Amino acid sequence: MTGMTMKEAAFHQCAFMILNNQCPPDRKHYLCAKEEDGIINDCTQCWSDYLWGLTMGAIELPSK
Repeated sequence: MTGMTMKEAAFHQCAFMILNNQCPPDRKHYLCAKEEDGIINDCTQCWSDYLWGLTMGAIELPSK
């Protein structure tokens, strides 16, 4: 049995953050901080975008 990859560990961390109603770990990905025209973005879309970024490699994983 092997340990988790860094990407798997990041998804694991995100799953627990979502379950605890927390925001993504990097504030620069908060859609609510990028509010335009008075429209507050939905948390579901924020997490969807963040997880897509992790999947596609557009979000750099923290180095340990």
